[in-house]
Amino acid sequence: MIASPAAPGAAGRRTRAATTPRMGPDGFEPGSTATRAATFRAGTYDAASRTVEAVFSTGARVRRWGAYEELAVTPEAIDLTRAADGRMAFLFNHDQDRPIGVVEIARVAGGELGGRLRFADTEDGRLHEGMVARGELSSISVGYRVTAWTLTSVEDDTEIWRADRWELLEVSLVTVPADPRAAVRSTAPDTTPTHRAEAHTEESDVLRRHSPQAGPAPVETQAPEATETRAAAPATPAAPAPVPSPAPAPAPVPAVDTEALVRAERTRQAEIREIGRRSGMADDAVTAALDGGHAVEAFRARAFEFMASRADATQNRIGHARAAFGGQDETETRRRAMTDALVARLARHGGDRAAEIPAHARAYGEMGVAEMAAECIGYRGDLRTSRQVTEVMERAFHTVSDFPGIFIDALNVRLLARYRLAQPTYRMFAAPYTATDFRPTYVVRAGDFPSLQPVNEAGEIKAGTFSESKEVFRVNPYGVSVNLSRQMIVNDHLGAIDQVLGSVGERVTDWENAQAFATLAANPQLITDGKAVFHAGHNNLAGAGTAIGVDAVGAGRAAMMKQTTLDGMKANFTPKILLTGPDIQTNAEQLFTAITPQITGNAVPESFRRMMPVADANIDGKGWYLFADPAIAPCFVYGYLEGFEGPRLTSEQVFGVQGMKVKLEHDFGLAAIDFRGGYKNPGA
Repeated sequence: MIASPAAPGAAGRRTRAATTPRMGPDGFEPGSTATRAATFRAGTYDAASRTVEAVFSTGARVRRWGAYEELAVTPEAIDLTRAADGRMAFLFNHDQDRPIGVVEIARVAGGELGGRLRFADTEDGRLHEGMVARGELSSISVGYRVTAWTLTSVEDDTEIWRADRWELLEVSLVTVPADPRAAVRSTAPDTTPTHRAEAHTEESDVLRRHSPQAGPAPVETQAPEATETRAAAPATPAAPAPVPSPAPAPAPVPAVDTEALVRAERTRQAEIREIGRRSGMADDAVTAALDGGHAVEAFRARAFEFMASRADATQNRIGHARAAFGGQDETETRRRAMTDALVARLARHGGDRAAEIPAHARAYGEMGVAEMAAECIGYRGDLRTSRQVTEVMERAFHTVSDFPGIFIDALNVRLLARYRLAQPTYRMFAAPYTATDFRPTYVVRAGDFPSLQPVNEAGEIKAGTFSESKEVFRVNPYGVSVNLSRQMIVNDHLGAIDQVLGSVGERVTDWENAQAFATLAANPQLITDGKAVFHAGHNNLAGAGTAIGVDAVGAGRAAMMKQTTLDGMKANFTPKILLTGPDIQTNAEQLFTAITPQITGNAVPESFRRMMPVADANIDGKGWYLFADPAIAPCFVYGYLEGFEGPRLTSEQVFGVQGMKVKLEHDFGLAAIDFRGGYKNPGA
C-alpha cells in the first residue's frame, strides 16, 4: 500500500508509511457493526411532512481499536442498497426494537452522506419527533459495516485506517455525538482544516476489543445538564505603566467545559448499558456500575469475565451432552433433550405416572415451558412476572430460535402416541398399506401370485405370470388449524395441552372410522370387473336378508370358503369377525355365548367361536358382514403417505392471535381392492 500524505494541520508529527499487509485495524472483527454519531440540530424540520434533512456522516476521523478510522464518502465506497427502496429503519439509540421512522432518502453529494428522515406515526415516533423539533435531542448516528480497509499512514505511532468499502445499515437518533461535521442541512459546520484534522473523537462503540486506556478520567458523579454558560476567560490586561520591576502576570484560569463533562458522562452510561445488554449481565450489576461511577474499561473487563465463565459452563454441559449422544452439536443435543423432557412431562400430566425423564434430559426435567423458551433465545433475566414470561414466549415463537421446533416436536411425539392408542373398528377388517406419493398405486390382491408349475425332465422351471390387477389405492391430504391458548402456554398447563392432544388423536381416528364405514356402506365398484364389492355375481351377497342365526352365519361362512383365487384355486377363506351395528349387537354376541342348548339344532359349532363379534355405530339397520383376516384376504386397504404414519402438527404464527396457532395435517386413504374376503347379509 502507498501511504497518503498526513492530514492538514498535522505538521510536526512523526509520520511513516504503512507497510504491514493486514486486512484491518487490530481488534477489528469482520462482519461486526460499528456506529458513529454526530451533532444533530433540527434546522430543516418540516412539521407538515414530519421529515428533516440531515447530514449523516462526513467520514470524519474517529478513534477506534487504538487507531484512527476514517470513512471514504463517495458513491463508489458506500453501499446504499438497504436504503434504495426507502425502507431503511430510523431507530433510537441503535435499538432494533425501537423504530421511530424511516430513512426516505440516502445520498452522497459534496463529500457528505446525507438524506431525509421521516418520523413514524406511532407513539414512540411522535415522542422523539417532538423532542427533535424542540431541540431537546441533538444527535444522530449511523450504523455501518466495513468490508474493505486501507492503512493510509501512521502518525505518532498511531495507525490511520480508511474504510474504502462500507455498507450503511441504519440511522439512529442518539444522545452521544462523534462526527463533528454531520448536521442538519441548514447548519454551517466548521470546515477549517484544523477542525478537520483534530477531529480525533473517541468513538462510543461497544464493539471495540482493544480500546486504549488513555483518555479523560471517568466522571465520578452525574454532571449537571449542559448549558450555554461557560467560565469566562480572563480579560487581556491593559499595558502596565513602566515600573522598574514589573510583577509577572498571573497564569490564566482555564475554562470549565461543562458540556464536555456532560457528554463524557452520557457516553460512559450509554457504553456501560450497551456492554451489559450484549454480555447478558443482570440489570442490578449494570445499575451498580452506573451508580458507582465505574470506568467503561473496568466494566468491560468484568463483562468479559462474566461471558468467559458462562461460556465455560456451557462448554462443560455441551461436552457431557456430546459424550452421551456420540458427538452431536449443542443445538441437536439441546433440542433432543428438551423435546424428550417435554414429552415425559406431557405424559405425566396426561396420567402416565410411569413416564420417566431420560437421563440425558434431566437437566430440563424441572424446567417450565417459559424457562426452556428463555434458554433457547439466550434470555438471562428473571421470569418473575407474567409480563416477563409473555415477552419471552413471544420472542421465542416470533424470532428465529429452536423453541418452536422443540415444542412442536414434543407435541407430535405425544400426539402420535395418543393416536396409536386408539383402536378404530375399521382396522379390524381393512389391511394397512403405505403409499410413496399422492399418485394412484396399483394394489396386489389375494391369489395374484402365479401357481406352481411342474418341472420337466430337463429341469426347466416354467415362468408364471401375475394375474392382472387394476385396483388402485390413493392417499389424499387433509388438514385443519388448531389453537393452543396463550393461557395454556404462559401458565405452563401441560395437562390441558395433553388433553387437547388426546382429543385431537381421538378425533382423527373417529374421522378415519367414519370415512371407512362411509365407503363400506357405499359398496364401491371394483375396477377389475365393474361390479360392486358385495354383489350376487361375486357370491358374497345374500339373496334375501335374514336375521343373525346359526344357519344364516353358516351360509355366509360356506360362501367365503367356496371363493376361488384369480387362477381358479379354492381359497378356503374363513371369517374372523362378525360385524354388526348396535341394533343387533346383542343378537350377534349370543351366538358366541358358551351355553348348553335344549335343542340340538340350536347348538353353536365350536368353530364359530373362532370368530369375534364386533359392532360399530356407523352401521345403520340390521345388516351384518363377515370378514376374513385382512392380513390374508383384505377387501379394503387403508394407509398413509410414507414417513407420515399419523397426524402431525406444525406451528403457524399469526399476527393478532394470542397463543399459538398450529396446523393439524393428515395424509390418509382408503379403498376397496377385492371381494373374496367378505360377505354381506342385508339383515331382517
